[in-house]
Amino acid sequence: MHRILTVLAAVLFLSAPAHAAPAAEPAVSPDFVMGRPRAPVLIEEFASISCTHCARFANDVFPALKARYIDTGKARYVLRPYLTKPTNVAAAGFLLARCAGPSGYYKVVEGTFRRQDEAYRTGDFRSALMAAAAEGGLDRQAYNDCLSDPAGKAALDVEVQKTGGRGVDLTPTFFFNGVKVKAGEMTLEEIDAAYAAALKANRKR
Repeated sequence: MHRILTVLAAVLFLSAPAHAAPAAEPAVSPDFVMGRPRAPVLIEEFASISCTHCARFANDVFPALKARYIDTGKARYVLRPYLTKPTNVAAAGFLLARCAGPSGYYKVVEGTFRRQDEAYRTGDFRSALMAAAAEGGLDRQAYNDCLSDPAGKAALDVEVQKTGGRGVDLTPTFFFNGVKVKAGEMTLEEIDAAYAAALKANRKR
């Protein structure tokens, strides 16, 4: 947990002012699964909220993936946190997403990715995070409380540690049913191929 606490020592600068208001398939927290729980293919994306490649995938490709596979019940999806520089921004984004709970988690993530380009242009990451947090149902007080909550930081530390041993060193990295498919952005055509391969492997078990 020491690593996350060290990284998050700088997170509070993002807070609003105090007066403002074929491997074995890994276990998945049901809180942050998008899609039908018993869908035959699990798509995992290791990503960072501060990663520009992740934001481009989220904004340009993920909506089509969601429409084709998640909304139709063919796959379920989990975003797994991986912290890239600036790590305090990435950590703050994931903390806020966790604080938004099951109904708001992906709203915060998607809202932050949508605003990432502007945040980099202006240097105003706090406004981007606060706006995304609001989309997930967090007001200013909840925003501040979330970023200073040691239990949330400990939970994020556990999530980040899950990357160990899975060969992830680049964001985004994609796994289909526990099998690493690609490190780097995926096209929809590559997703189609990976999904078909995962489904075929499932049927052979």
